[in-house]
Amino acid sequence: MDSMRGALPALFLAASLPLVAWEAPSHSELAAVLGDEALAAVLDAGLPLPPTREEARAAAGWRYWLERDALKRAMVYRTSRSKAERNRITPENNKVTASLARHCGAPELFCRYLKLQADDTLSRRQQYALDRALHFLLQETYGVDVLQIRLVSESLNLVPPDHMLYMLQMPVGGMYDMVSEGPLPDGRLLADLQTMMDVLRRANEVLLTVHDRASAEAAAVALQQLLPLWCTTRQLRLLMRLGKIHFTPAEKLALQLLETTTARVIETRKRLHAARWYESTCLQAVDELLR
Repeated sequence: MDSMRGALPALFLAASLPLVAWEAPSHSELAAVLGDEALAAVLDAGLPLPPTREEARAAAGWRYWLERDALKRAMVYRTSRSKAERNRITPENNKVTASLARHCGAPELFCRYLKLQADDTLSRRQQYALDRALHFLLQETYGVDVLQIRLVSESLNLVPPDHMLYMLQMPVGGMYDMVSEGPLPDGRLLADLQTMMDVLRRANEVLLTVHDRASAEAAAVALQQLLPLWCTTRQLRLLMRLGKIHFTPAEKLALQLLETTTARVIETRKRLHAARWYESTCLQAVDELLR
């Protein structure tokens, strides 16, 4: 509330200036002034506000999607490195991640936030506001699912160098996107069921080739290529878990075919589980992502 009192006079003063000197506040600024807790904290701490998704897309154009993938790669690196450092985000991690992000083409504001996080002179209030700003930029502005990145990282039981290598060479296009709980577009449900069936059929073909450690490691790499397509069905799978889907007769038939395919994959997985996945934690981890 104090930030609102401080910001409102400034906006009224700006509005009284000649039109040529006045620039309308952005949507994020208005949201902060009108009481959005996260953005108000950022504004109150004197930090640069993240743009809304609409503002970022309008400013970046087609580069928006490249920036989003760059953010994913940067967060994959940051998350994997933190696992090797007892799940702490160190100042050095933030500095190196900022450099990597800039090299990959991430938005400059993200790099600026990370450099500020590496500054140990920030107050607790500023650090809190900075965390909120970074969270908003990643998840609200660019739709990056930071939690999914962390869950994938935690699922890998690998030593730090191998963990980092495995995480960085995984595809990011189509992965780590925030998922809506809203209704699917017309025709999407049947298409997603067919996609899931196709991915699981192909995954089973790959898993059937596994008979030793070498073929298990090769299969892990091959299955990674199916992840982006599988991730396009995350919304449907979420809605199914929540019991928010009502199937038409045609969709029920597709679901039955999917269940038949899934049953085949389960049998193959049982064989691999009995063989302890041939000591391939990579194969076991990527298979978990196809469930």
